[in-house]
Amino acid sequence: MFCKYVWVNRVLSLSVICLNGGTWDGKTCICPTGFQGDQCQQEIMLCQNGGYWDGIKCVCPGLFQGPKCEDIVPKPPPETVSAQVDMTVTVTSMEFTKDLEDRTSEAFKNFSNIFEGEMKTVYKGIPEYDGVNITKLSAGSVVVEHEVRLKAKFTPEYKEVLDKVTQEVTEKIQNVTKEQISINNVCKSTLCFNTTATKVQNITVTQYDPEKECQKKAGEEYAAYFFVEYKNQKPNCINRCMPGFNNSMDCHSGKCQLETNGPRCYCLNTDTHWYSGETCEFSTKKNLVFGLVGAAFAVVLVALAVLLLFMFRSKKEVNRQKYKVTQLYKWHEEDGGPEPGTFQNIGFDIYEGIGDPQWTQNGTVFPSLKHLVTHLLNVLVQILRNQVFTF
Repeated sequence: MFCKYVWVNRVLSLSVICLNGGTWDGKTCICPTGFQGDQCQQEIMLCQNGGYWDGIKCVCPGLFQGPKCEDIVPKPPPETVSAQVDMTVTVTSMEFTKDLEDRTSEAFKNFSNIFEGEMKTVYKGIPEYDGVNITKLSAGSVVVEHEVRLKAKFTPEYKEVLDKVTQEVTEKIQNVTKEQISINNVCKSTLCFNTTATKVQNITVTQYDPEKECQKKAGEEYAAYFFVEYKNQKPNCINRCMPGFNNSMDCHSGKCQLETNGPRCYCLNTDTHWYSGETCEFSTKKNLVFGLVGAAFAVVLVALAVLLLFMFRSKKEVNRQKYKVTQLYKWHEEDGGPEPGTFQNIGFDIYEGIGDPQWTQNGTVFPSLKHLVTHLLNVLVQILRNQVFTF
């Protein structure tokens, strides 16, 4: 345990270092949700779907399984389905006695054994036959009310199978009661019947809807995401996060988890790859990303360097042009010309000098060299100023 000493009201006090965001209240570490222990050093597994942590593992409710109770336990369908045919036959080869009403009497047991044996013979060609159950014996020779039990292996077409079998049972008993009759009060069979007294009252076929059973088992929150898929002629109650079925969700490099808003893929990240996409179908190499980022950074640095160089050269050129203009101003002032940027009427100066011997040559009038140079300098200065201000 990591401890430290702190001064509290000038008294040396022992304080425990709490981990994982825990806080020390002077006596113990107050741990945040998901952690426990003296220093909040133990992570508590957050169990899903109503499960709870017992200190070692998640204890899941009946519907769920997995380390965090995140998976649904598939419910196996019934291996067999059943049907029942309620019917009445009248045995004419025996007389009714009062003790046949008592199911515990020897008379009832003896009759029951004989009747069951006879029915076994009658229905021996029907593999789904599962015996009879006598519900009542009454007078009128012996009126036998009984149930014929049928059992079949579950298949997606089980209803059609049982419907066909019950029809076959009905035909069998009707044929037997027509054939096994007493002639001149003599019965040549174990039991003889009254042909006109055979009745089929009711046929009950097991109502098993795998889809409804599946959704009922899943519960209201998850019912919409459960369905039945048949494999090897057996229904399997699944959701898309259960692997190994045609409708299973392929999360590629991720894990499928069923949540209250449906199945969802959680993508894994490894030391070499990132995975993304709705079903984690996209993979990105980390070294490729790092290389591209590095290359992009290098391009940015080069572009920045070029921009700085261009700005430096532009600034240098501006300073050079300014220097030239300054020098021209200086030379012009030293030459005695007007201040740069002012107006001078050169033509007036020229005409004003006519008549002066130094302005005439061979009878032709010329301006003085000084005025001509001044005019040219003014024009040059104006051109340079325009270039500088429009740079």
